[in-house]
Amino acid sequence: MNNTLTRLYPPDGAERSLDELPLAERLVELGSAADPFLYSSFIMSLNGAVAVAGGDGEWIHPPTLFDPRDLRLLCGLMAQADCLITNSGYLRDLDRGRLGNLLQLPEHPDYRALRDYRARHHPEPAPAVLAVSRSLDFPLPEPLGDGQRLRVLTGQAAPAQRLRELRARGVEVRVCGDPDWIGAESVRAALAELGARTAYLFCGPRLNGVLLRAGLLRRIYLSWRHLLHGGDPALTAGAGLPADFAAELTLEELHQAPPGGGLPGLWFARFAPAARPS
Repeated sequence: MNNTLTRLYPPDGAERSLDELPLAERLVELGSAADPFLYSSFIMSLNGAVAVAGGDGEWIHPPTLFDPRDLRLLCGLMAQADCLITNSGYLRDLDRGRLGNLLQLPEHPDYRALRDYRARHHPEPAPAVLAVSRSLDFPLPEPLGDGQRLRVLTGQAAPAQRLRELRARGVEVRVCGDPDWIGAESVRAALAELGARTAYLFCGPRLNGVLLRAGLLRRIYLSWRHLLHGGDPALTAGAGLPADFAAELTLEELHQAPPGGGLPGLWFARFAPAARPS
């Protein structure tokens, strides 16, 4: 596997390793507990698929959209997060073994540089986990990392029995004022309570769209695997946005990994949403 990416835009041909590139973002310097820096990422096919419909009525991430280079980039972004924002779907997939456990940095020696970076810049070895869920239909992630904090954010329509069960097991559950969906201000308040300077959205497009429209999402990282993906329907990164809304993004950097070692080519880009509302 080629561990080097070449910058295509700005077009200077600069090269960085898979570890250096995300750490060079220095995300922890961009946020504060009073104004946390929120960012998200997606890996997709050239035709925009981030997931495909599964037989159980849920969206699944097929093995063809997994890329070990993107995993290293993702872990570099996660190493800089005070909080991971996830959802029921990811926690169910984690329990079913469909996805690797990315609630903590891997213990493999190849990731030692990222663990060392985190130890220098963050008081906790693993980020807090904020699970945003209306249904509360997910198993508790086990095991959490040493000292890793889990908080659940849900709406007023959450099932009362499941709410009692989670609290009985010592889980911090906050019921926000939103009657159905969980809104951006509720997420902002939860991050403030956690004291998070940086928050990485590791969830589906819907919450991504909610936070983007509210002006809270500050940066979006997109990886394109150089393949066309089948599946009808396919989920896209913009699926959380209403049909009459278009989010303008500014390309800030674009990097390329060439094909090789049985892997297709890969683009990795950083986008900034339009100016936040005042």
